[in-house]
Amino acid sequence: MDGSLPLILSAVGAVFGVIALGAVLRRVGWLTEEADATLLKLMINVLFPGFILHVLLENPALDDPRNVWLPPLVGFGLTTLGFVVAGLFAWTCGPWVGLKTPAARRTFAVAVGMFNYGYVPIPLIESLYANPQRDATLGVLLVHNVGVDLAMWSLGVLIVSGAFVKGWWKRVLNMPLAAIAAALVINAVGLPDPESAPAAALVSDTLRGAAKMLGLCAIPTALLLIGATITDELRKADLRQGWGVMAAGCVLRLGVLPVAFLAVAVGARRVGADASLQRVIAIEAAMPTAVFPVLLARHYGGDAGTAVRVTLAASLIGLITIPLWLSAGLGWLGLLPQ
Repeated sequence: MDGSLPLILSAVGAVFGVIALGAVLRRVGWLTEEADATLLKLMINVLFPGFILHVLLENPALDDPRNVWLPPLVGFGLTTLGFVVAGLFAWTCGPWVGLKTPAARRTFAVAVGMFNYGYVPIPLIESLYANPQRDATLGVLLVHNVGVDLAMWSLGVLIVSGAFVKGWWKRVLNMPLAAIAAALVINAVGLPDPESAPAAALVSDTLRGAAKMLGLCAIPTALLLIGATITDELRKADLRQGWGVMAAGCVLRLGVLPVAFLAVAVGARRVGADASLQRVIAIEAAMPTAVFPVLLARHYGGDAGTAVRVTLAASLIGLITIPLWLSAGLGWLGLLPQ
């Protein structure tokens, strides 16, 4: 474990370094708020699908059927577990820590329950592991995230709004999901053989090369946007209030839920999950809250202030806890990078 800790610290530092750069770029006016919507659409509809195709096409980890159907179930289950734990706390102890309204308690449940499931874990996996472990873990993570997305847009929206929202399922049907589905179908059918179909193989290689180039841009762009978004929220948020909410959110997200997630990882091992899925669960256990619940709260009638406070506090404290949980969790499972 001692030998892997510097590698973990370096990987975490690189990720948060790019996030910090995004904050600086916002401050100096090089990454403006007017550019956010365009960059977000580009990232979700073009860059991230390119990354997905680059990672998933001919990924040997997905030859195992368990890595196609089990990771989404685990992703949905982990997200639901987070909602349940945070929701129980919000409705039983919420008034004591400052969650005085139903909207604040609902938002707290979603903000604490949602972990960062993509743009921070992906570069960490890329930094920590070498192939074939890297590609296998990334592939399983992307399939796992289908379940997280489904939980967020169904249960998450239901909780934060207090009611079913018409058409929520359309949010799940997006370009990243289409890219995952396309990659799985192509893997099942097989890519063209250069000897028997040289023209088709040339087109296939060209498209894969383009997907790789686009994919290499996806994660840095996302991290820069996260940094810029956090800077915007820091400007708007009054952090002199809500210390109880922030402390409770950090204890649950960065203290209680990691233990629960690692218990799930042990259970997954006992039912035959491979090492890639165990790595994904252990890495997600270390993650702070996602930024997206802030947008959910604003759009679906939640308490945006509560979401901002929880997200900012957990992200800042996560600088300390992420390396500790990665080292402890991956070490406990015997999956530390070599």
